[in-house]
Amino acid sequence: MLQPGTIILEKYRVERVLGKGGMGIVVAARHEHLGELFAVKTMLPEGLESPEAVERFLREARASARLKGEHVVRVHDVGNLDNGTPYMLMEYLEGEDLGGIVERRGALPVEEAVGYVHQACEAVIEAHSLGIVHRDLKPSNLFLTRRPNGSPCIKVLDFGISKEIDPEKKGMKLTKTGQFLGSPMYMSPEQMTDVKNTDVRSDIWSLGVILYELTTGIAPFMAETVPSVVTKVILSQPPVPSKVCPGLPAGLDTVIMRCLEKQPDGRYASVRELLAALEPFVMVASTTLERSGSYPRAILPSRP
Repeated sequence: MLQPGTIILEKYRVERVLGKGGMGIVVAARHEHLGELFAVKTMLPEGLESPEAVERFLREARASARLKGEHVVRVHDVGNLDNGTPYMLMEYLEGEDLGGIVERRGALPVEEAVGYVHQACEAVIEAHSLGIVHRDLKPSNLFLTRRPNGSPCIKVLDFGISKEIDPEKKGMKLTKTGQFLGSPMYMSPEQMTDVKNTDVRSDIWSLGVILYELTTGIAPFMAETVPSVVTKVILSQPPVPSKVCPGLPAGLDTVIMRCLEKQPDGRYASVRELLAALEPFVMVASTTLERSGSYPRAILPSRP
């Protein structure tokens, strides 16, 4: 366990624990010579006992390190601590994830919600161009921080269950048949029923669910149990967003509901297509943020 005051990698002093999960922990650590804060993500002893958990950790490190755009958390280094525990050294973020923002504020103004998803799309486009499908897009994995000039910037977190598509075999690597990974309320029907054959359109579904929730304040497939959520995702059609939140543009209804087509072929063929469909609804979100009085506060830079 990394306690405050501990020196790791001979030059990073742990200041505080930012978050802890069942398998991993994220701490804020300051470079002894540069004075800069970084986020260090490592595995807990319990996680090291699971080969699959270790593989997910390494998969996240590999995927994140390949992505260079501003909308993905920058990974500066990957390796093993002196005791053999794998770690990721990442940029430290100040802000709040969209899950917390929606819980606190409810439905967001259209321009703000679309602006956030528009930025997330840019990160997902980059990932898809490298053959990486995220598979766990959800509000808590979209982190709102600010650029040096004060403008809002979304960072896509947690590529731990991402998959790499083999362009020749059109299959996937590193995932076992029947493995159920992800967050059910944001997972596509095919991810629940045929995980080995999910592709980029599964991420498009998740982006549609996120946009639905940001604009209405309510997730489209809510239920009290996981089996009930699965049933809804596979069989139920949610009301169009403007029925839940009157006043939303009809054109935005069309965009969101196309993302939520049960059959992948009915959705946008690529996130780039979705990005183009969102363009008419995009405005500078910083103005909306200032008007609402919302300003990101410091929480996790990446969930364990």
